[in-house]
Amino acid sequence: MLGDTARFQAIPGIGKKTAERIVLELKEKIGEAPVPITSAGGSDSGSQPHLVARDALVELGYSLGEAELALARVDPELPPEERVREALKAA
Repeated sequence: MLGDTARFQAIPGIGKKTAERIVLELKEKIGEAPVPITSAGGSDSGSQPHLVARDALVELGYSLGEAELALARVDPELPPEERVREALKAA
C-alpha cells in the first residue's frame, strides 16, 4: 500500500503530482513498510511478489483495478519483474 497514490487522488483537490509528493514525503518520514507476519509467525512471502508487481504497475500509471486485472492474466509463479514485463506486453 505504500506508494499507492490513487488513495490520495481520491481526495477532492488532490491531483497526481500532489499525491506523488505526499507519498514520497511519507516514505521519507516512515521508511519502508515492514514485511507482514502471518499468524504462524512467518513472513507473508506468498503474496509479497504479487504486491510488488501490482505496485510497480500502479507506479507506471495503471489504476489499482487495472493492475490487478493485468496480473490475473500472468503466471503467478514468475518473479515480480517478470510479472510486470508480461503484463505490459499483454497491454
